[in-house]
Amino acid sequence: MFKYHLLALFLGTVLDLLFGRIYSIWNPFDTIKEYVRFLDRALLGDEIILLEPSKQRQLGLWLLFLVITPVLVIVLFFNTLFYEISIFTGVIFEAFATYLCLEGRYLFYGGRAVMSEYYGSGFDAMKRMAETFTDSECKATTAECLTKETIPYIANEATESVLTPFLMAFLFGPVGGFLYRVLHIIEVQVGVSDGGSRSNRYISFGFYPSKLIYLIGYIPNRINGALTVFAAKHTLGDFNGKNAQYIHLRDRFKAVSAYAGALGITLRDGHIGDDDNIASPKDIRTATKLMRNTCMIYLLVLVILLLIF
Repeated sequence: MFKYHLLALFLGTVLDLLFGRIYSIWNPFDTIKEYVRFLDRALLGDEIILLEPSKQRQLGLWLLFLVITPVLVIVLFFNTLFYEISIFTGVIFEAFATYLCLEGRYLFYGGRAVMSEYYGSGFDAMKRMAETFTDSECKATTAECLTKETIPYIANEATESVLTPFLMAFLFGPVGGFLYRVLHIIEVQVGVSDGGSRSNRYISFGFYPSKLIYLIGYIPNRINGALTVFAAKHTLGDFNGKNAQYIHLRDRFKAVSAYAGALGITLRDGHIGDDDNIASPKDIRTATKLMRNTCMIYLLVLVILLLIF
């Protein structure tokens, strides 16, 4: 059975590499995002000043329960059902569920599109593309600053939307992959950590979502950071592998520190890395190469396991 699980994980990863997001196909995570926004308004409301912090934290727990429980029950039910029908249908369902959890192709080509807009149409076009790519407002006023905003997004999302869901799916099947992606969606919407919202509205409400994703992602984040350093040192690309290792060991912020070292630039408002080089839009292309190479290491390990089992 473990071999079928590995096969499904391999097929799901290949589907993401080949097709990425297909916008004509319904994506459950878009629905989950809307559901989280609805619960945010329904539970917390507008007059949060009337709610004690302890009450807001309890409501944050309810948000977690109301989102995670139905998602896990549905995914587990269909995964079990399709494997009961036949091994073939079970593998197909698990592969498709894994594919939905990964965003590797989107990050690779989305990042490159930001760079291409700069060299093709200038800074304003680059900024519009970056805002579309990151789904957030970009405050940068120069190409250098915008590059330094885009690369951490690629590094963070490579961990949160590709590598850690892959590890969770490897350990716990599609239930694990969906669990982590759902937690990431909640944390981005209402969390108060570095990956989530910094709005005062969510200081108490987002306390438990942020703590939960931190605990679950603690070990995977370190594995991903280490393998990003390995990719910078031992795969082809314009990377400074030794510096990636040095900066990552010194600053230790997920995989972002490895990216900063590999590119020789500072990120996160100068708090990570050293300004050995001046950041330019072409560094975004190098960052996408590093992300791709790290993903390929995971895929290579998966292929080796398939051959062994």
